Amino acid sequence: MPKPYLIHYYFIATHLFSALVFCSDASFCDQITFPKLCNSIFGPKLEPRESHSFDAQAKIAWMDCLELYEDVIRHINLSTTHMSPTDIEKWLSVALVNYKSCQNRFKDSDLSLNLKLHSQTFLKSLVELLAENKTLATDFLRAHDHQRIQLAEGGTTYANLVVAQDGSGDFKTVTEAIKASEKLRINIERFVIHVKSGVYKENIVIEQSMNNLTLIGDGIDATVITNDRNYEEGYTTGDTATAQIWGPGFVAMGITFENTAGPAKQQAIALLSSSDLSVFYRCSFKGYQDTLCLLKYHQFYRECDIYGTVDFIFGDAAAVLQNCNIYVRNPLPGQQNTITAQGRTDPLSTTGFVMHKSRVSPAPELALANGPVSTFLGRPWKDYSRVVFVKCYLDSFIDPLGWMPFLGDSAFDNVYYAEYMNIGKGADTGGRVTWPGYHVLTTGEEVEQFSVGRFFAGEFWIPSTGVPFDSSL
Repeated sequence: MPKPYLIHYYFIATHLFSALVFCSDASFCDQITFPKLCNSIFGPKLEPRESHSFDAQAKIAWMDCLELYEDVIRHINLSTTHMSPTDIEKWLSVALVNYKSCQNRFKDSDLSLNLKLHSQTFLKSLVELLAENKTLATDFLRAHDHQRIQLAEGGTTYANLVVAQDGSGDFKTVTEAIKASEKLRINIERFVIHVKSGVYKENIVIEQSMNNLTLIGDGIDATVITNDRNYEEGYTTGDTATAQIWGPGFVAMGITFENTAGPAKQQAIALLSSSDLSVFYRCSFKGYQDTLCLLKYHQFYRECDIYGTVDFIFGDAAAVLQNCNIYVRNPLPGQQNTITAQGRTDPLSTTGFVMHKSRVSPAPELALANGPVSTFLGRPWKDYSRVVFVKCYLDSFIDPLGWMPFLGDSAFDNVYYAEYMNIGKGADTGGRVTWPGYHVLTTGEEVEQFSVGRFFAGEFWIPSTGVPFDSSL
């Protein structure tokens, strides 16, 4: 005989879809046999749609959903006599398929999202009640209804939402998925959005309130988020960004962030990050002037590609770029390239850029340019600018001076620019600037302060992302 709470859920599931399809002006939970239990799950604000808001196809879809959820109830009842974790997992799998099948019957995104919000709550409550093994319930909720994503180093993770331009996911745009994640996430645990391969022309914003959000693409140049906002057309520098990341704990893997405005449009950011404890792994950032804005806080970049011309890695974050490729592009005629423009304003500040085991090379168009183009490792955007290149490969196109003033008004005594054990024809420090703030480091003790472990205690927060890193230099 079914347990009483399972019968309660049978009535809730049945009446839920009946009410949503067949209309009423009253609150849904007030109409059913167990209003208190219903309100504890769905809350008092769940209101049904009026029947005239559905076309014939939508009504058929709703009825199909009702049948699917009745099948879920059947499997619930079967599970009452087989409460082992294995049997529960079988029931969850069937419920999962039915849940997804119901969603797929709707082309209207609003209806689909409304169904997702309420049915996910319903399933969550069932899992909590039925699963004696709480670990299993937690794993199910984290897995949600999507496939496992293979990560580097043999790891895997689950996607809570999938973005696909061909309609095979939950949404066709990244922006829609980000907005949906605000409502779907249960708490501050990590929420994963898988962005399938495709070129997504949009500007995305991860708000300050969106903690621990992960975007996983299908690889550099496979998943591309792109736009062309720029300073020349009236945008502020920050608002030119194709992607703005404000929420702490953000992670991106396998995505190209791009701004295609071109060198003539001045500032045009591909990605602006103000996300504390953020990690970017095997991503690409393509632009010209001001490509990558490392605005503030602690940020880690591993095996990423960065393309640009003028000040194309800038900001005042404490950032380590490890095992990255830095590609210098062809600027406007008469322009000089500057890779970094770090903006530290206080001598006691712990911010700065550390380039570790990275490679600085000309992009193909620069290599083919007619005539020489001067390229510098950086210039001091602010008086206490700090940048360190450690064990990097510097190609021959780097100007022998290495560093240049910022508009002729740099505080040469206050900057901290350093190089240590770099290789390549551009790594010769014999002709470098003679500023008091420039240093050629010669010992491991001098440089170790800029390691991932010492510079921002990365060993305490990077491992949880699954991204590999070298803690020491």
